[in-house]
Amino acid sequence: MSSHQTTAPIPATAARPGRTDLGRIDIGENVVAKLAARAAAEIPEAGSAASGRLGRAIGRRTPGVRRTSLDVAPRTVARVDGATARLYLAISVRWPAPIPRVCAAVRRHVAQRVTELTGLEVTDIDIEVTDLVRGAGGGMRSEDGENVG
Repeated sequence: MSSHQTTAPIPATAARPGRTDLGRIDIGENVVAKLAARAAAEIPEAGSAASGRLGRAIGRRTPGVRRTSLDVAPRTVARVDGATARLYLAISVRWPAPIPRVCAAVRRHVAQRVTELTGLEVTDIDIEVTDLVRGAGGGMRSEDGENVG
């Protein structure tokens, strides 16, 4: 006869990033940045920021033309320190959406999703709005981030 040992599930509080009783959990800054970018892209009025001026023609793109899109996740940087994260997002906003409202929605949603998916406490989210995008040219997204047109 053999005895079976059952293992109890690890409580969510024990699985938080940083030092725990069970060991250390580190979540890479690039992982947090990707999660934050995808979460920001779930807001229909926000998208990728202008990436600056292109130095040469690439495909159909014209030199010196700024690129933005509401269909692409924004540029994001994350700094993780133990169980906390600071985020920087550079976004474009759909014209004529109110910029403060869009930024508040992005900030709230990104903080919620990053905390939910990583266990990290998001202490700061700095947002830079670098461009406005006309709704017709950037594609439309539903509330859940799916392309609809």
